[in-house]
Amino acid sequence: MFTKKESEMKFPESTQKNDQKYSKAQFAESRQLSRIEKDILAAVLLENGTYTIEEAEQHIQQFMNGEAQ
Repeated sequence: MFTKKESEMKFPESTQKNDQKYSKAQFAESRQLSRIEKDILAAVLLENGTYTIEEAEQHIQQFMNGEAQ
């Protein structure tokens, strides 16, 4: 299926270390995410919430593993 290893994530290390949060709309416009990843985030993220890149990656992994609620 579409599984990724930790080392294959598309975000640079320097970006992952900061705690900047992004909205659902910002993730939808990101050039760093595939269309599938954007679709997953569109389905699982709350409209008015903000998320770090790490949190978004966790939501993607949970969805891919069938753990999404």
